[in-house]
Amino acid sequence: MMRRPHLAYGILLLLQTLCAAPLLYYIHAIFRIVTERPGELQSLPSAILAQVVAAIVLGQACYWTRLRRVPLPTGIHSPVLGHVLAFAGRLASIFGGALFSIYFLRQLPLLEGLSLGAGLLWRCGLVFAVLFAIYCYTLELERLGTAWQTPPGPTGAAPGTRAG
Repeated sequence: MMRRPHLAYGILLLLQTLCAAPLLYYIHAIFRIVTERPGELQSLPSAILAQVVAAIVLGQACYWTRLRRVPLPTGIHSPVLGHVLAFAGRLASIFGGALFSIYFLRQLPLLEGLSLGAGLLWRCGLVFAVLFAIYCYTLELERLGTAWQTPPGPTGAAPGTRAG
C-alpha cells in the first residue's frame, strides 16, 4: 500500500466514513427510542445489529491498517478544509457522547431490577464498541485536519505525518 499512499489513505478513510455513517445514524434512532421509553430494554432488529457489528469491524480494520501502514497525505495545506475536518470529527464525537450519556446516565439506574446477565453485558459491550469506533473515526478526522492546517516544513512535509 505504500506505492500510492494518497490513494490508499483516501480509500481507507472513505471506507471508514461509510462505516461511521450507519453508526451515527443508528445513534440518532437509538437516542429517540431510549428517550421515548426510558428504562425499557429495547431490541434491535437482527439486520440492524448485523450492520452495526459489520460497520464496527470493517471500520476498525480500516483505521488500524491506515494507522500502521499508510502515512497521512502530505503536500496539502488548506486551513479551511482542515478546520472543516476537525469540526466534523468533534461533531461525531458529540453524537457518541450523547449515546453514552443517554445509555448510561438515563437507562442503567432504571434497569437496577434486572439481573446482570449476558444480554445486558452484550448491550454494554456493543455500546462501548460503537463508542470506540466513533472515537477512532473522529481521531482520524482530527489528525488529517491538523495535518492540513499545518504549513509544510522546510522539506515539504507537514510535521508529525509518519505512518505510526
